[in-house]
Amino acid sequence: MRWDDLFADMEAQLAAARYRDIELEAAELTRAETSEALLEDRFAAHIGHRVRAGLRGGLVLEGCIASAGTDWTVVEDAGSETLVPIHAIDWVEGLGLRRQSPEQRRRLGLPHAIRALAQARAGATVHLASGPAVLLEGTVDRAGRDHLDLALHPHDEFRRRRSVRSVRTVPYAAIACVVAQGQGAGS
Repeated sequence: MRWDDLFADMEAQLAAARYRDIELEAAELTRAETSEALLEDRFAAHIGHRVRAGLRGGLVLEGCIASAGTDWTVVEDAGSETLVPIHAIDWVEGLGLRRQSPEQRRRLGLPHAIRALAQARAGATVHLASGPAVLLEGTVDRAGRDHLDLALHPHDEFRRRRSVRSVRTVPYAAIACVVAQGQGAGS
C-alpha cells in the first residue's frame, strides 16, 4: 500500500512537470508571436475603436480608427479625417492587444493614401512634426514615393491658380498628420 502512494506521488510530480513545461512553451510561443506584431496590424484590428494618440511635435489626436494600411492609419473625429503616418506616432491610448493577421494586411502604403487625397482634390492641412503650430494649408497636387507637393492657398478657397501662393514639397518623414478638409475643396 505504501508503494501505491509512492507511485501515485511520483506520477503527480511528473504530470505537474509536464504541465509546467507546456505552460512555459505556450508562454514562449506567445512572446515570439507578439514580437512579430506590427502596429499597423493592431490599428487594422481596431477599426471603429476610439483612441488617443500623441504625435511627433506635440500634437494630440483623438477619435475612432477609420482605416489602416501599411505604415499609416486614419483617425476620424467630428467629421474630419486625419491621415497619420505610423512613424509620426509617439504613443497611443485605447489600442487593444488584438491584431489583424498578416494575410489580411493592406498593401497600400502612405504614398497611396496621399495619392488618394491628390486625386480627390481635397483641401488638406498638413501638420509638420517640427511642432504642433507648424502647419500648411492647401491642396495636395502630387504624391511621390517619399514626398508630396502641396499647393498653398487659404483653406476657405478652392485651389485656383490665382489663390495659390506657392507650392511646397514636403518629405513624408516631416509630416505628423494630414487632415482632409472634405471632398472637392480645391477642385
